[in-house]
Amino acid sequence: MRYSTKSSDEIQSVRSDRYILLCKLLLAIGTTFLLAFGTLSWIDQLYLLGTILLGCTAAGYLALFLLFRNNNIKFAVIVINTVCVVLSLTLLITGGRENTGVFWIYPILAINIFINRFWPAVFLYGAFLVACSALLLTPLSELLLTSYSLTEALRIEFTLTALYLICLATLHSEERAQTMLVQMHDADMHKMAFFDRLTGLPNRWNVKQRLDTLLLKAKKKDQHIALLYIDLDNFKKVNDNYGHDMGDKLLRAFSNSLRQLAEAFNQSFQVELGRMAGDEFVVIVKDPQHADRAREVALQILQVFDSGLPVESISHSVYASIGIALFPENATTAGDLIHCADLAMYQAKGNGRNRLEYFSDEQARELRDQDLIERALRVSLQQNYFSLVYMPMFDCQTLEIVGLEVLVRAENLQRLGIGPDRFIPIAEKTNLIKEIDLWVIDNAMARLVELQAATGFMGKFCINISGVELCNELFPAKVKEIIDSHGVDPCLIEFEITETAFVLDDIKSRTILSELRNLGISLALDDFGTGFTAFSQLINYPADCLKIDRSFVNDLFSVDVARHKMVRIIEDLAELYGLRVVAEGVETKEQLEYLQEIGCDWVQGYYLSLPLPWHEMLSLISPPASVAK
Repeated sequence: MRYSTKSSDEIQSVRSDRYILLCKLLLAIGTTFLLAFGTLSWIDQLYLLGTILLGCTAAGYLALFLLFRNNNIKFAVIVINTVCVVLSLTLLITGGRENTGVFWIYPILAINIFINRFWPAVFLYGAFLVACSALLLTPLSELLLTSYSLTEALRIEFTLTALYLICLATLHSEERAQTMLVQMHDADMHKMAFFDRLTGLPNRWNVKQRLDTLLLKAKKKDQHIALLYIDLDNFKKVNDNYGHDMGDKLLRAFSNSLRQLAEAFNQSFQVELGRMAGDEFVVIVKDPQHADRAREVALQILQVFDSGLPVESISHSVYASIGIALFPENATTAGDLIHCADLAMYQAKGNGRNRLEYFSDEQARELRDQDLIERALRVSLQQNYFSLVYMPMFDCQTLEIVGLEVLVRAENLQRLGIGPDRFIPIAEKTNLIKEIDLWVIDNAMARLVELQAATGFMGKFCINISGVELCNELFPAKVKEIIDSHGVDPCLIEFEITETAFVLDDIKSRTILSELRNLGISLALDDFGTGFTAFSQLINYPADCLKIDRSFVNDLFSVDVARHKMVRIIEDLAELYGLRVVAEGVETKEQLEYLQEIGCDWVQGYYLSLPLPWHEMLSLISPPASVAK
């Protein structure tokens, strides 16, 4: 309703602007004529008529001045109405110049009716007609300064009445048309504001408002509500293979199937539908036995896709992942209930798709933990609670320190036992990782300058960056800005990116990696072997180093032949492509000796050193370490 009112106001505003312009034109033209005729009347010694005309002229100029100064439309309308009534009566009574005044009454009356709304015009000019009748057809005619025959009087009265009725009919039709236009506009705007244009289903905003209302009623009556969050699996393939028009038709077909199901369900219990965005839909189930009903509805929806979803004789292999959240068990507000159902839907996707999942206690705990960690990360950025520790990297043969891996810690989270393995994924989800990455890079560069000044260290400073940066076109420029501000040689910097991030082998990510490499920064493929990189793809990656994941180092002497051979395979692969190899997670003497035997380049792990705070690392580095081979 608020949106409808706003739309009506906008239309009325346009109409008001035109109305003000009309009044300005009428006053400007009218006062010019009045001034001319008033002057001529004085020249012809018609002093009464001339005085009235010039008085009306003065009033018109005053109204015009105020209208231009502050759009005082009310005063202008009052002046125009008064001038027109006074002028018309004066012309009727005096006859005007050479008894032609009556002919000017007709256009004055017609024009003036149209600057009023219908009912004010009815009463104002109805009164004027009564006054004219009294002056023309009753003994009050003695007040007239000119004479009219009965035939002339009746003709004037008839003409004025006819003109009055015609103008009022036109005004009434125009106002009705305006009202209908506003109503149609409001209906269209209401539909656009509350309903999805493609499917006709309630949109996200409408769903949330409706859900707020339903939850409030359910709370008062101690009732239950279930929310089903639906995401179509493989929908992107339809757009990619058949085009977006076919995708739109598929969405309409699915929404029609949902409507048919809703009509069938509504005979037993109440169901409402909505489209949240893209290929995401919701179903609201209202029933005291909601848990069973929600499952029943979800299973019926999944059956829609049993043989694929047919559109224009093509059966598309599209399915659905459905998350279910319950009120009041899982959430008590519309926003939280939608979020819980959304999380359950992603759980369904993660568990194989084409299935339903209920929001669980475990997910609730994860949600609370995520909330806590996100707030703590924001505090860390604001209060500078982040710190750096340094993991030495050793030449595998000489065991000299040839590099330092820079690792971030958040002191406020560390006190809660929460490390980077938990807070980094949440930082990536909430996009805080971009600020954290830049903080780490900036502070690492500052420490590198200090380290070089204190020890002459010329090894690598290895900094982990998020895969999110592979989609951040601004990242290379910001890195260059930081490097330039600290005066660091970029050849001493190596960025480590997890292999799973490298799998995003699109043009944008490869361009960003190339820009970083062009700055002189080397690139390491971290946790290698855990992702899905085809070995043949390595030639396309601008990488300088492979870091063998700690799990493979841990399995060096495992009974699983495939896993304990993986380290040697990666070593041979790196040699083939001319890449440096770093083995992570070295924790025993036997592991180190094996890595030395197969010719691994660098190693790191708790057997050699724990991550060190700044002052301990500084003591370990001095005297200066050898340069990386």
